[in-house]
Amino acid sequence: MLDQSLYEEELLRRRMRDMNDDAEEFLNPTTSLLGDEKEFYGSLAEESVQNSDIEVDHDVEIEKLTSEGRPAWDPEEEEVILRKLDCRLMIWVCIMFFSLQLVRNNLQNAISADFLIDANISQNTYNLGQTVSLIFFVLCEIPSQSCVRLLGAEIWLPIVMTLWAVISMFQIFIRESTFFLLSRAIIGACQGGFVPGMTFYLSSFYKSNELSMRYSWIWATQSGTSVISALLASGFIQMAGPLRGWQWLFLLEGVITTVIGVSSFFLMPSLQHKVVSRVFTARETAILKARVVHDDPSKRNQQERVKFGSGSLLKSMKAMIQTLGDRFLLPIFVLGFVAFVPSQTASYYLTITLRQLGFTGIVTNLLTIPYAIINVIMTIGFCKLSDKYGVKWIFCLLSAIWVFTPQLLLEFIPDESSRWLRFALITLILGYPFYHPILFSWISSNANNTDRRSLAFGIYSMSVQCGNIFAANVYRENDAPYYHRGNGILIGFNVLSMILILAIRQYYVVENRRRDKLWDQLDEKEKQEYIELSSDLGNRQLYFKLKV
Repeated sequence: MLDQSLYEEELLRRRMRDMNDDAEEFLNPTTSLLGDEKEFYGSLAEESVQNSDIEVDHDVEIEKLTSEGRPAWDPEEEEVILRKLDCRLMIWVCIMFFSLQLVRNNLQNAISADFLIDANISQNTYNLGQTVSLIFFVLCEIPSQSCVRLLGAEIWLPIVMTLWAVISMFQIFIRESTFFLLSRAIIGACQGGFVPGMTFYLSSFYKSNELSMRYSWIWATQSGTSVISALLASGFIQMAGPLRGWQWLFLLEGVITTVIGVSSFFLMPSLQHKVVSRVFTARETAILKARVVHDDPSKRNQQERVKFGSGSLLKSMKAMIQTLGDRFLLPIFVLGFVAFVPSQTASYYLTITLRQLGFTGIVTNLLTIPYAIINVIMTIGFCKLSDKYGVKWIFCLLSAIWVFTPQLLLEFIPDESSRWLRFALITLILGYPFYHPILFSWISSNANNTDRRSLAFGIYSMSVQCGNIFAANVYRENDAPYYHRGNGILIGFNVLSMILILAIRQYYVVENRRRDKLWDQLDEKEKQEYIELSSDLGNRQLYFKLKV
């Protein structure tokens, strides 16, 4: 990798050449920074090197070199910056998702410590609480996305994180259903929009073929949190003192998530607000922006803030309507509603089912660990392969088939079968390769517009949460403990998801062929005119290929 000072000397040479034709002899014009000839350069003064990163407009310089068809940075430099990005950004993002999932899991873990009994809450009221939480979650998706565009993810997301952490601690005071439902509603409202806001935030830093893998780290963290939360719960619920075990659980995990929420104000990197996070140098920031825009030109203005009452905000409202009716994204929205109902139902009722099968509270929490480990390995593996081969649909289909097989067996095994066999089948269902990050990446690749990408993330997340609302009500008390009626419904959702994946794949292939045919009929002049006039068409542009 070339030394930073060489880049600055090359820039100085070019500026002097513009001012004076004789400057070429002064700094050897036959030598180029891009040619790896380090010995031709002297050293700039130390103070000049120290101040150069502030004085140089790296955005302009990189754009100029790129427009001239010359590389603005070398692959080694990009690799170093990408590693730094992973260490400084992705690690903290995973910690933030740990906070989200810890609060999501603590209710299920509290159930194993007789929370429902102590709080006088029935199973149907528990179902209602999950439903209320998801309804408020869905209602706050789009407003939260708007706040991300207004304030920036690095400001808005820490605010909602801190709010849900504090409310989680107050759950120690739950003694009846009203307070339970209220806390569920507030936590759901705070968590609404966090996932699409974070995925939109990450899409500003990474290229399309890097996103599935990075998103998989997030949901691997979600599964890893299931392991950690199970271990924490096993310890917290055994604590003595003035509080019950489930109260210690809500209190201590609330403290942990509050610390993470407050710390996020200072630790989330930003390409816009350096007062928030001074992680990258000016040149590194310029390269991060340029590499993403070069990969997807629609991301050029993605990190710009939208102001209240501005034309951009009105434009975003129009984009929301267009996104809802986007015929190329709508199939993925529908798939998001259908795809995860079987696994989410199993997740919601895992601890309840295990207790109904006769396992103790501590054993129940420990039995939630195996599926999480399998899920982490398979999710990362599938997402890595998806990025490597640039294919989405096949890995989604294989994941759906994975869930279908044990779900079918769970429905048809005899009622007197071993509880360990049922546990194994449920573990396989929950340990499947979670293709949620692949669908997020699929949307990002096919949106081809900043506003549409942001809103599409929110709408897709809303569709998934609507599916989760349905999943929270599939298993009913009168169907316990084997839930044959419920499992039959879940098998139907499995089959439908596989059909949808195949249909989406075929739809995109046929559309791309149609576009190729129309594009090839244009001459070069017509193509250039079309490119200049079709900027507002987004993913409907003839030369834009839908990712399959």
